Amino acid sequence: VVVRGAKARLRAQDLNGEWFEEDAEGYAARCFQHETDHCDGTLFIDRLPKLRRDMLVKKFKKEKNWK
Repeated sequence: VVVRGAKARLRAQDLNGEWFEEDAEGYAARCFQHETDHCDGTLFIDRLPKLRRDMLVKKFKKEKNWK
């Protein structure tokens, strides 16, 4: 489970290059943060605690027979 803030503020540009801000709470705030992670090149696995991440990577490598 990835822990995310309950509220988020998005600052972006529209198709005309005009800046705008949008506030969100709940599910919409989670979506804002998730999509921002995509733009920053962050994967959900990068947000996991180290122990959980290491366990998941080990399991993935074992299932895929990766070295």
